[in-house]
Formats: sequence, C-alpha cells, structure tokens
Amino acid sequence: MENKKYTGKKVLIVEDQEMPTMVLSWAVEKVMPSFFEGFDKRSYDVARCYSEAKDRISNEDYEVILLDHKMPRENQTVLEASDSRAFARTLENIGYRLIPEIQRRNPECLVIGTSSLLERELRGYKAPVRTLDKSGYDLDKTLRKILIKELKGGI
Repeated sequence: MENKKYTGKKVLIVEDQEMPTMVLSWAVEKVMPSFFEGFDKRSYDVARCYSEAKDRISNEDYEVILLDHKMPRENQTVLEASDSRAFARTLENIGYRLIPEIQRRNPECLVIGTSSLLERELRGYKAPVRTLDKSGYDLDKTLRKILIKELKGGI
C-alpha cells in the first residue's frame, strides 16, 4: 500500500473526556502512519468540546475525523477532573450537528462516529459514515479495518 505524503494535520479527534481521548490518540498514533507518510503524534488535533471542534473544522481540512456526539459546548476539562457529576450535567447531544458543516467544507472527509449512545438516541442527526466503539478491546485493529475499507487501502 502506497502512503500519501503527509502535509499538515489530517486527523481530528473530537472527544470531551480524558480517558477516551487518550485511547483514541493511542489508536491514531499506531494506525495512521500506515496511511500517511510522516504521520506522528504531532500530526493530529484534539478538540475537547463543541466550540473547539467547530473552530478547528472551520479552519482546517481534515481527511479523517473521529467524532463523539455527547459533549459540552465549552471545554470542561477542569470540571471533569474535579466534579464528575457536574461535568456530566454539561453534556449535550450536539457533536453530530457538525457533520453537515464537515461535509460542506470537505465532502471527502471520513467521519467516524465514536458515540456510545444508542441508535434511538441518535435519531434525527446526520449519521457518520462509520462508527467505532472507543471502549473496544481491539480499537486499533477496528480503526485500521475502517480506514482500509473507506480509504481504499491507503491514501
């Protein structure tokens, strides 16, 4: 598989919680070098809330976005660390509202949903192309399979 030469940020992780962010980052760092030549841990962005994601999506052309659905409007990392109940009250079902904007900006962008919400809770929202269980045991292998299928074996 021939890799595309890496030029700039190609991946965005949109995840509000620390532990899933770490797990998704690990999988991205492990898998993406197979798809983008020169890809390393500085080669992707992380948005921890809706407003950060919206800003990054408006200013960058990503090829892959791992997108959570339930998140706060503004960054709540301090609250997450200090009061988990208060943090949970800030969460809204808003992440997938970004999909139409992502598709307008870059129709070729692969949006992979990472929401753990039930299908019935996601009705009425534009669906991501693929979904990924961010708590899955073989997260890296699953991500690789999605990318091989959706990116035709590599970019």
